[in-house]
Amino acid sequence: MALHAYADESKKNDYILAAALVSASDVAAARRVLRDLRIGKQRRIHFKDEKPARKEQVLAAALEVSSGCRLYVCGGRRSARENCLSRMVPDLVDLSVDRLVLELDTATELLDKRVLFEETRKAGAAMTYQHELAHHEPLLWVPDAIAWCWASGGGWRQRVADHVTVLDAG
Repeated sequence: MALHAYADESKKNDYILAAALVSASDVAAARRVLRDLRIGKQRRIHFKDEKPARKEQVLAAALEVSSGCRLYVCGGRRSARENCLSRMVPDLVDLSVDRLVLELDTATELLDKRVLFEETRKAGAAMTYQHELAHHEPLLWVPDAIAWCWASGGGWRQRVADHVTVLDAG
């Protein structure tokens, strides 16, 4: 089964790079489910900006459309993104992920491309990767929600605990 991964970060406490997994055959339907959650003229869903009841609704949909989420956690800030990406690529390759989409952040795009190029080459992988704006790719809302829940701890972390695999990235 071909998988796609959609990645976003949380910097709330530790640095977390979350990669939500979606079966390639389910991508179109999953996008529809998430787009239907937008309210009014909302272009995207940014989990931290939602009210608690709405968070519950968005999280339920996020967990429904994904087949799991990998959390790459780095306790320090120095080289955290690079460490998480370096840990993520071989892990996703082992899971047979053939496409990775990261939320576009122009401040990290060049670093991302360098690390992704190096790591996919090392892994001998044919995995493609690209950056996308969150309002263009609704599946980026999934790792945003899950990473926020994990970083927030308490009941929010408990809600996603059975859906995530946490990997130390340094």
